[in-house]
Amino acid sequence: MTVFLRMVIAVGFIANFQSAGATQELADCKDYDVFVMRHLDKELGSSDDPELSSKGLQQAKKLSELDIMKSVEHAFYTPFNRTFQSLSYIDVSKTAYQPGATKHLVNTIKADYCGKSVLVVGHSNTVPSIIKALGGKFSVSYADSPLYKTPEIILNESDYGSIFRVTFHNGRLHQQLYRITLQNRHVD
Repeated sequence: MTVFLRMVIAVGFIANFQSAGATQELADCKDYDVFVMRHLDKELGSSDDPELSSKGLQQAKKLSELDIMKSVEHAFYTPFNRTFQSLSYIDVSKTAYQPGATKHLVNTIKADYCGKSVLVVGHSNTVPSIIKALGGKFSVSYADSPLYKTPEIILNESDYGSIFRVTFHNGRLHQQLYRITLQNRHVD
């Protein structure tokens, strides 16, 4: 290995180590406001990457009209049509993230968007883990008794339009749940 190549590798390692240290330090952000939701209603079919249905596009429009979305400064989506299209009418910068990289996503939110509001669009099997990684909680009990081990939580396949808000401010965690509802339009 040449001396130049060794120096490039060493500099890259040091830069990566310093960057990781800075990210870890910033990831301790205690002031965040994150909206987490599953993508909106998708087209049914055999595609591995379906687009939103016409109902899903209506939901996306409605999402952009919600007062709670006015504070959002950045949005994250997975690299799939349905998650990106869920943000169609949200006019903020957007970043793709990998669905299995929850820890990296949360560190990025805390490091780069501390003190700001962001929106994350995920999937039925990823939304609960993102909420938990942000400090949110789901309670599951049977006969008013907590279970000994928390079960894995996955959103129902037909659950489109739930918006989970996890806010940490002034040392307190707050959770809220919102729903996108469409009015039934009757045409005479």
